[in-house]
Amino acid sequence: MKVLFVCTGNICRSPMAAEYFRQRAALSGLSHVVVASSGTAGLDGACASPEAIAVMSEIGVDLSRHRSGKLSASDLRTSDFVLAMTRNQLEYIARRFPEGIDERRLLRAFEKSTSPDPGAEDLADPMGQPIKFYRQLLPIITRSVDHFILHLKHRA
Repeated sequence: MKVLFVCTGNICRSPMAAEYFRQRAALSGLSHVVVASSGTAGLDGACASPEAIAVMSEIGVDLSRHRSGKLSASDLRTSDFVLAMTRNQLEYIARRFPEGIDERRLLRAFEKSTSPDPGAEDLADPMGQPIKFYRQLLPIITRSVDHFILHLKHRA
């Protein structure tokens, strides 16, 4: 099984969610799940933003080795679940890569429950914002990922 997290530049939200997922999945007995992240407009090889690295290190997650990647058809073909940060990203994926899986959702669809909420909100882009903005997003990301992991466990 493979889970792909998608944002715009692949230097803030999606790597934060992916690395947190990787750590939590291993602790939850889902270490076999492959996790990746990419960006709809990502530059290949960019480091995670300094703010993302700092905020994630506060909860014991290391983003220092992250390098961005641009979303590809191969990413989508090999993924069982795609979790995007905004509706615009989901629409971009549907337009650019119409073939593929049905399991394409917003990350925040799992914010309140293990069952996806079709009325979920976008996760705001912290790029260019002060570190306190990243800290405000972090509990949303962690809660959504934790619920998504439970969702996966219930499906197994």
